[in-house]
Amino acid sequence: FEEEPLRQALTQLAVHHDALRMVFRKAGQGWEAWNRGVKEGKLYDLEVADIKDVPIGPTLGQAIEARASTIQSSIRLDEGPLLKVGLFHCADGDHLLLAIHHMVVDGVSWRIL
Repeated sequence: FEEEPLRQALTQLAVHHDALRMVFRKAGQGWEAWNRGVKEGKLYDLEVADIKDVPIGPTLGQAIEARASTIQSSIRLDEGPLLKVGLFHCADGDHLLLAIHHMVVDGVSWRIL
């Protein structure tokens, strides 16, 4: 994947799908959803990792899983963005991870995205 076209696609994805710009704020008796405008905060986070030196096989899988876990656990409902992306440049090609909090995406939505 080339990074700039990927960034453009992610921007358009977040602009088009309002739910991807949501954050959740503590309010009175619980939490409320706040749909941020396109210019209010980051639309997504993209982490690019060059791991071409990691041999293809279990070690590569472990390296990707470790970074994917870090990316997923960095999602903060109250701060956003709720769309986190990992681009992994590997010896066998590129791999793309889309991590979206389950508060803003469901099984049907995943198929649309």
